Order: sequence, then structure tokens, then C-alpha cells
Amino acid sequence: MTAQDDIRNLMFRYCELIDGGEVDALAELFADAAIVGQDGAVIARGRDEVHAMYGGGNRRDRTSGGRATKHITTNVLVEVDDSAGTAIARSYWVLLVSTSPDEPIRPILAGRYHDRFALVDGTWRFTERAYLVDLTGSESAALLGG
Repeated sequence: MTAQDDIRNLMFRYCELIDGGEVDALAELFADAAIVGQDGAVIARGRDEVHAMYGGGNRRDRTSGGRATKHITTNVLVEVDDSAGTAIARSYWVLLVSTSPDEPIRPILAGRYHDRFALVDGTWRFTERAYLVDLTGSESAALLGG
């Protein structure tokens, strides 16, 4: 597999973990990374802060059980700097929710990720993820802290 494949798999693993409510494993993905918000400010840095961000409040309620949400990541563009052992990626994402089997699936948020990675001991790791929210739906306030 190429570095681009490894990085895409890492990005897709994030979707799998968050939808499955696997907060410990999700925090491990960002153990040495910063999560940055719309304004460029750091929201969480490192395993413990990322765990607290995803493990508390409405966010955990939305992601527990693996059936309430589906994070879809598409249009992934990866650029690798082999000489530096770093990479950047840009992608689009959509968050789908379903509150019960009788309700329709709804897209409530959409945006872009701007990610940075480093090759650490032969494994690609997140160093930064910037969340850029482009579209919001009526249920998005619960996830955005509003």
C-alpha cells in the first residue's frame, strides 16, 4: 500500500470509531494531535483532551451504539512529502443522523477536513485536524455546542 492509502485508511478509521462510539480508540488516533475549530483555535490537544471532547455531553449520546450517526468522508486529496515524513489531506465530510428506525435519515452537518500527518515509527499519525463546517441543519446545534 502507498502512503496515500495508509492516510486515507486512517481518515476512514476515524469515521468507523466515532460512529461506533469507541471513544478510547478515537482519542488514541489524536494522541499527538491538535483538533482545530472553524476559527483556527485549538479545541483539543492530545489524547486526554480529545477523549474529553468526544466522551462528554451530547456528542457521546449521538455517537454511542454505532447506529445514531454515520460520518461520510469523500473527495480525499492527499499530498505526501516523503523527504520530511509528513503529509496533508483535504476532504469533504457529511454527518447523517437517525434518531429511531421510524424516522428518516437526515444530513445535519457538512464541511471539510484539513488534516496534517507525520510518519512516526513507520506509521502515519494525525498531527492536526481542522474542522470546517460549511452547512448546518436544524439538529446541528446539539453537536456544535449551541
